[in-house]
Amino acid sequence: MSRKLIISILVISFAFLELLAVRQKQINTVHEMAILHQAINECNETINTLSIRIESTCSPVYLQQTHASSDLIDENN
Repeated sequence: MSRKLIISILVISFAFLELLAVRQKQINTVHEMAILHQAINECNETINTLSIRIESTCSPVYLQQTHASSDLIDENN
């Protein structure tokens, strides 16, 4: 009886350790995913900022102002 109890405790302990290892791997994976999502969000924010700058630079109003100022410079020379 004592031998069976010790073997049962060892088997259950080993199973719990394996489950603990699997859980730790899951936690590590979720942490890495969170870091990657944060990096993706930062890159998307940069892309959005650049898109807004490109749109404002290519807008007709900005291009007209640039064209008008270049005409003034040409007239002064």
